[in-house]
Amino acid sequence: MFLSSLQTVNAFTFGMDETLYAKRAAIQAELSSLPDYSGRISIATEGDCLIVEGTVGNQIDYNRTIDIASDIAGAGSVIFRIGYEAMPSA
Repeated sequence: MFLSSLQTVNAFTFGMDETLYAKRAAIQAELSSLPDYSGRISIATEGDCLIVEGTVGNQIDYNRTIDIASDIAGAGSVIFRIGYEAMPSA
């Protein structure tokens, strides 16, 4: 039955996981790959939503965190609890 033309479903969707856990992992991977990212963010699942919470050190990282999570999970399924902590200047 694998990749059978008799099946009415798309056989290539088996790797397209749309669960909250997959979205959470994708957001964490994207944030951890950002160069010079100052955020200390954790992502939890609660019901149908992802909760992104923690702190960031500058406005750019604040905006990048919101943009990435919204793009991956959808703006309607993310709750943001992000604090902005300006890093002390040397």
